[in-house]
Amino acid sequence: MTYRAGIVGCGRIGCGFDDDPRRGYVSTHAGAYTRTTGIELAALCDLDEEKLERYGEKFSVPGRYTDFAQMFAAEKLDIVSICTLSATHLEIARAAVESGAKAIFCEKPIAESLSAADEMIRLCAEHNVVLLIDHQRRFDPFHQRIAAFLREGGLGRVQQVTCYYTAGVANTGTHLFDLLRFYLGDVKWVEGRISANASSSNADPNIDGWLGFSDGAVAAIQACDARAYTIFEIHLLGTKGRLRVTSHGFSAEFEEVRDSGRYSGYRELFPSTLPIDADRPHEVMLNGVAHLLDCMETGRNPVSSGEDGRAALEVICGISQSALECGSRVEMPLTGASLHIASK
Repeated sequence: MTYRAGIVGCGRIGCGFDDDPRRGYVSTHAGAYTRTTGIELAALCDLDEEKLERYGEKFSVPGRYTDFAQMFAAEKLDIVSICTLSATHLEIARAAVESGAKAIFCEKPIAESLSAADEMIRLCAEHNVVLLIDHQRRFDPFHQRIAAFLREGGLGRVQQVTCYYTAGVANTGTHLFDLLRFYLGDVKWVEGRISANASSSNADPNIDGWLGFSDGAVAAIQACDARAYTIFEIHLLGTKGRLRVTSHGFSAEFEEVRDSGRYSGYRELFPSTLPIDADRPHEVMLNGVAHLLDCMETGRNPVSSGEDGRAALEVICGISQSALECGSRVEMPLTGASLHIASK
């Protein structure tokens, strides 16, 4: 069987990132669909007609629309990618579900508010539609192995975690918060303050802060200025060693605990072989689409579900609320939260 796919939003993650010759791997929804057996990329939708025509030609897509409702009515799509601003996700998801779509591959954050995320999850559940959120490191066997290594006690008790990111608490922070949940479990409380290192968008500030996890681990979140450089790193210090996840999650370094060669009776950290397989390449978008197909055909739950997307959004809302309250501790789950989150 061949599934018909359509993309709403032909911007960077929808189509544009594959224009970058330095990437060397599939980086967009369009690129992943066109390289996946069993999927026909049948339609694109974007308000920008020049962009629509350019990517329609590049990816050989016959159906080109400026109105997603018209696209859904005309194309009878099985799979819909939502690659637009988070404030539009619920409206597009509702229309996709009502048109008979079987799966939605939605960009992050899942929505602009928790109530909108709840409605998306409800709609998809009621209509038996697979909802996959593009927190794409979850699709990478490399990060799946790291999560298993941590859960199985490979690092011992996690004592401290320090994270660095750029480009906004919603835009990039959502990836960071989701990956920390994937590694460490549920977040129980957050504290945040507006960072002195500004984001590229006033609507999506950089926030420094702390996340407390259900097992007692605490993570420090520190934002940097993307005008200087881009960074996405997580440093985990356990009782058995230190694991650094570096290069935007494409690589890692490990140090193990051994007896000190300088101080009797002390132990120190020493560089060691990474205790997990770090195979290449990291084809996260291809993996994500393959996973989407598997969920459609087997009924398995997505590794990055609507509920996972909502949980990451809840952390964004909580740490944003804390920052507005000058760093007060905000307990999770949130109650009565009405924040609306802006993102690219």
